[in-house]
Amino acid sequence: MTGTLSHRIARTQAKPGEIVVFGLGQAGVLIKTASGATLAIDPYLSDCVERLAGFRRLVPAPIRAEDLDVDVVACTHSHPDHLDVDALPILAARGRTRFVGAPDCVEGFRGAGLAPGRFVILRPGEEFAHSDLVVRATFADHGKLAPDAVGFFVRAGAVTILNVGDTGYAPERIMAGTGDPVDVMIAPINGAFGNLTGEEACRLAALVRPRLLIGNHFGMFAEHGGDPAGFLAEAEKLPAVIRAQTLAAGGMLRYRKEAAP
Repeated sequence: MTGTLSHRIARTQAKPGEIVVFGLGQAGVLIKTASGATLAIDPYLSDCVERLAGFRRLVPAPIRAEDLDVDVVACTHSHPDHLDVDALPILAARGRTRFVGAPDCVEGFRGAGLAPGRFVILRPGEEFAHSDLVVRATFADHGKLAPDAVGFFVRAGAVTILNVGDTGYAPERIMAGTGDPVDVMIAPINGAFGNLTGEEACRLAALVRPRLLIGNHFGMFAEHGGDPAGFLAEAEKLPAVIRAQTLAAGGMLRYRKEAAP
């Protein structure tokens, strides 16, 4: 599987007005734009959480860190299932890859051997651009667990994506960071460690009104919980214009920009 996904990412092209999203497991996704630019958000590819916290991985990584060749890696905060301290030095060895993170990611980036010019720290409202990707940090409420955590509002070519990061239900402050209609929203549904439940993710989506809602952050660790079936059942109550789904590790989906109803 590890080689298969890297080849699939390389071979798969997004058409104009489209993005392709690959699931990396836990909160990790890889987004590919029509220009071929690639953004990995919160890739967790090692077993460092077991080593550091005793939480055993239940799902194998769909790709090795050595095979993940992307333009930008973005980390919403410094927890090791989002800033993978074992995979990061391997990803950093690719000299072309740039790194973006919340303020609490500085130590992790430096520990991976990244020079200051290789990474950018974003606070809510601040942006980083590469090719047809623009990554803007948004507010996230991860409480005392990670007070500097952020989400990301991403312009990926013509498509806008709100990855809310690890956060509780704070709709006004989360939505204040978008400023534009959201095509795709990605949200945790595990309801543990300060994160949204599946029901809360759907409530937030009802306000944000994306065309596609992707539930993530479940199924990796027994301690993290999460009920994808319950999330999808709750999502059936959303307006018909909002389609909801989950994305398995190694899975892929295409999203094409649609005209407003």
